[in-house]
Amino acid sequence: MSYNIKSQEIVDKNKVELKVEVSSGYFGKSLNSAYKAISQKAKIPGFRKGKVPYQIIDINYGKDYVLSEAANIAISELYPQIIQDCDLKPIDYPKIDIDGEIIQDKPVGFDIKIDIEPDAVLPKYTGIAAEGYPTEVTSEEIDKQVENLRNRFASLEPINESDASKDLDIITIDFTGTVEGKEFEGSKQTDYVLEIGSGVLLKDIEKALVGMKKGEEKTVSTKLPKEVKDKNIAGKKAEFKLTVKEIKRKSLPEIDAEFLKNMGDFETLDDLKKFIMENLGEQKKNARKNKIFSDIVNYLVENSKLDVPQIMIDNETKELTDDFEQMLKKQNIDKEQYVKYFNVTEEGITEDLKKKAEFNVREYLVFNTLEKELKDKVEPSEEEIELEKKNLLDTTKKEEERKRLEDYFKTPAGEKNILESAKRKKLVDFLIENAKIKELSIEDLEKASLKSSKSKKEEKDDKSEKDNKNNSTKDDIDEISTNKKPVADEKPIIDEILSEDNK
Repeated sequence: MSYNIKSQEIVDKNKVELKVEVSSGYFGKSLNSAYKAISQKAKIPGFRKGKVPYQIIDINYGKDYVLSEAANIAISELYPQIIQDCDLKPIDYPKIDIDGEIIQDKPVGFDIKIDIEPDAVLPKYTGIAAEGYPTEVTSEEIDKQVENLRNRFASLEPINESDASKDLDIITIDFTGTVEGKEFEGSKQTDYVLEIGSGVLLKDIEKALVGMKKGEEKTVSTKLPKEVKDKNIAGKKAEFKLTVKEIKRKSLPEIDAEFLKNMGDFETLDDLKKFIMENLGEQKKNARKNKIFSDIVNYLVENSKLDVPQIMIDNETKELTDDFEQMLKKQNIDKEQYVKYFNVTEEGITEDLKKKAEFNVREYLVFNTLEKELKDKVEPSEEEIELEKKNLLDTTKKEEERKRLEDYFKTPAGEKNILESAKRKKLVDFLIENAKIKELSIEDLEKASLKSSKSKKEEKDDKSEKDNKNNSTKDDIDEISTNKKPVADEKPIIDEILSEDNK
């Protein structure tokens, strides 16, 4: 064997010390590698790089230097396997010292000190209180999806010039806003296109647009929100001069054979509704499971005792920051634009990323501890591992990608990842099955939504009064795609209908 683990001892909290001996045979191979590496970079008169005899290297660099280089090569190559054999999860680079003297043709000893991931002290993880969303699909929800489809494929037709605008019309306007007779930043727009009632402009402006005709002008007074960027005009009375240039109205398609074919080759409206019901039902089941699991995760993270190593938080913060910046790049948004758009600061974004990083690390460590404590219950069988492979392969439609994934599953890394995936799935199922679930009704969700809207409004007003709009919100960091977002929404159910398989 290339090495021997002579001892493994916990010397401090989350610190392990290993005594490892590398065999003389493996060290001999590393010594040859050291000579070759030094020969490649050596600048010795009379010898070409890569052609320097070993004896000349010893004379110019010293035998001890070469032996030291060989020891570094040996332990660098063997360290990953040593960690795996000892079942350790390091959180930082190890501290490695030579244990004893390095002698050619003899085994070499190493003293390795490693900071490892800590275990959490868990609360009781059965009977955790969680809320479950309803999974019932109502006829009203199905009808609403059908109407969404009709609206999506509606044509826009100009209305008669004698007709007045109404809610949901698409209107093109010019507007100019003033405060105390002076224009301000963003107060003037030309050929601005708006769906009346969408809530994009101030409520009083959109309300005033209802009933106007093409070519008509109107001046409307309104109060600017307290949270506008320019604090000199925040909360002040403003006047907006509106000019209507064009009004278009949606013409919804009839639900006929052509419409049903465009939606996915459905023969009847009932077929379309059945498809919508099945997909909505699946989405609701997933939402229910996600909500229950989210409640469980929050409880475990908040109630577990755990000293989180700062290096883990720093590494996760860096990864989240990189992901965040990559996401902005993909959406063609730079950080300056994002900061301005959401009225936040870079310091606020950084702080939120740090908070999320700490939560992520705590969650990771808690679930690693859970997997250890529940090893007998969550270890997957061969059948469950094969099922997990199948489920992952079924999500891949392109044959080339499927083949690549199949090949990956045959590698050691692929086998490990599929095992971990199946194990984590069993752990999630165990926690959900043993949770104490309070079933929520549709009425409960509606009440919670109203309460949340009211709470957010009060919080927003409070922040405005305190001039505390310089901090980013957790929601901005968790997902850029908010209601104000400059990026696309998550794909709704109607996009499922229009997927490649159904076109």
